[in-house]
Amino acid sequence: MPQSKQLAKILKGKIWKFFGGIKPQELKKTGDIPIRELPLPEYVSLPVNRHLGQGGKIIVSVGDKVKVGQPLTIPGGNRNVPLHASISGEVIAISDHVIAHPSGALETCITIKGDGKDDVYPPEPITDWETSDADTLLKRIRDYGVEGLGGAQFQTAAKLGSSIKGDRNCNIFIVNGCECEPVATCDDRLMQERADDIIAGIKVIKRILNPKAVIIAIEDNKTNAINAIKSAVKDEAIVRVLPTLYPSGAARNLIKIVTGIEIPYSEHTSDCGIVVDNVETVFAVKQAVIDGIPLTKRAVTVDGENLSDHGNAWIRLGSSVDFVLKQFSFTPQDGNKVIFGGPFMGFTLPDLSIPVTKSCTCLFTPSEKELPPAGTERNCIRCGRCARVCPSRLVPYRMYALSKAGDHKKTLKCGIKDCTECGCCAYVCPSKIPLTSQFRKEKAIIRILDDKQRRTDRAKERMRLHDERLKEEAKIREAKRQAALARIAKQKEEAAKNAENSKSKNNISDSARKAAIAAALARKKNQDKNSAGAASLTPEELKQRRQAAIAAALARKKSQSAADKTNTAINETAKKTDKDLTVASTDTMEQKALLDISPEEIKRRRQAAIAAALARKKAQSAADKTNTAINEDAEKTDKNLTVPSADTMGQKAHSEISPEEIKRRRQAAIAAALARKKAQSLTAEQQTKTKQD
Repeated sequence: MPQSKQLAKILKGKIWKFFGGIKPQELKKTGDIPIRELPLPEYVSLPVNRHLGQGGKIIVSVGDKVKVGQPLTIPGGNRNVPLHASISGEVIAISDHVIAHPSGALETCITIKGDGKDDVYPPEPITDWETSDADTLLKRIRDYGVEGLGGAQFQTAAKLGSSIKGDRNCNIFIVNGCECEPVATCDDRLMQERADDIIAGIKVIKRILNPKAVIIAIEDNKTNAINAIKSAVKDEAIVRVLPTLYPSGAARNLIKIVTGIEIPYSEHTSDCGIVVDNVETVFAVKQAVIDGIPLTKRAVTVDGENLSDHGNAWIRLGSSVDFVLKQFSFTPQDGNKVIFGGPFMGFTLPDLSIPVTKSCTCLFTPSEKELPPAGTERNCIRCGRCARVCPSRLVPYRMYALSKAGDHKKTLKCGIKDCTECGCCAYVCPSKIPLTSQFRKEKAIIRILDDKQRRTDRAKERMRLHDERLKEEAKIREAKRQAALARIAKQKEEAAKNAENSKSKNNISDSARKAAIAAALARKKNQDKNSAGAASLTPEELKQRRQAAIAAALARKKSQSAADKTNTAINETAKKTDKDLTVASTDTMEQKALLDISPEEIKRRRQAAIAAALARKKAQSAADKTNTAINEDAEKTDKNLTVPSADTMGQKAHSEISPEEIKRRRQAAIAAALARKKAQSLTAEQQTKTKQD
């Protein structure tokens, strides 16, 4: 494979120099002390924030029994890893607990009470890892909780995966064994004691990345570690010995020293084809893939003149700092400091109950001799020393002034986000200004402001969508309103048409109503006239009218009885004639066949029967006409002779009937009686004639 000129220089062993840096007192007194295994803690508290993410969840509950290496969470997102139990025992709390932060902030932690058995969750090594693909190995690294153990605690699988994502290729893989932080020697002791395991971890990562070159970078103050690695490495990697300079262990500084390439702070190193991992991270990769053991403990340096004992130890994650220091005979006193992470990159703990996490490389309890008091802070004299030692090429005194003034935007423009918080500026400052602490505070403020701005932007976006939704709803409502108005207009138009039609119909019906009203008025007038005439009669005339009406009623009754008798006689005569003239039936004729009846006799009898039937029909018609005439005359007489009602008489008793009216009514009654008499005579004649026939 052809090599670039830069790669050729790298392989030949050329070493470059990064900008700035300092050479502080090393204080590495524990480099020759083996790593010890501490007793099992009674309690551990494991922070879960970095092990959940969006969509993550805790999969244990209070009261559950757990074993060493058992998963406690399912992570969400792509940059979180599961949390594993570091001791066996019972989950006694899932609650807020103080965490490793300068402010002593609280965070959700899973607290486990140990049972002293140290039961281990069954390991699952990948026996065929040498032939496994990259995705399988990356999944194992993530599932077993491997993160950056050099202090950054960046998810290892995500870093390795991003360097080979898509068409990317990893050119150089650098194993960071510099351990430039004063006091810390845990990486040094790990390289001395577990060199073969570290090389095995390098093989696993080479299987994933397939880099063009693998370089193990170690500072020249770690002679024993250099020899151990060189003995174990063989042809798997190149061991590069670097001059001791702080902070050469920072990823960008180390890349500059080893490759001569400066990575922009706007880019990730893995995006540029270069991956850097700490030696203890490589060791954890080996345990996860080859041994099948999750990350549940790490090597930590415990040192300081306030301790009766010091050295390096395997500490279970979640153990309290107080528990660890007691194993090294620490006696808390007023004014004693406990620094979490080293004198430059670390911070003073506000509480000793804080749990040890994956990012803890050192616990330092310095005396005043080891770490003199900062002294009285004075005004900046703008000497520029801080700018000359800053490896990020920043101007710390300018950023400090802007930060103190609260001008966060200009602080950002000065490159505050590129600050690695290495502490070089504060170390060389003659005015004893705590620059690093101020920059750490400023970055926290900027993160808060950025988060607030993101929330504001999200709120604005929600309001924009809300306004658009309201406008759309308003359009829909307006369309519905217009449709409703159109329907109302149509209904009004139809109502107007119906009104016109009903008006024309009313005009027609008005004529009929007027005619009906006129007829009713005429009837009423006639009734009033009759009532007025009747009301003018005297009591004697009224009595005479009643007697005439009674006589007329009796005459009608008598006439009706005579007519009924006449009809009965006619019917009986007809029945007798029918019986006499009935032709015998077929059976009777058969019984009397011997009787000799001449044809002329039969013919005569038939003619007589027909004549009798016609006579009955004629008589019946005459009787019906007579009855009709009698009834009509009777009704007319009744109407003329009607006696006024008691109310009419009571209302109009003072009225008088004229003599002409009385005379006329009497003549009508006499005519009715004569008509009934004539009808009776006619009926009698018809009955006589019928009998003769």
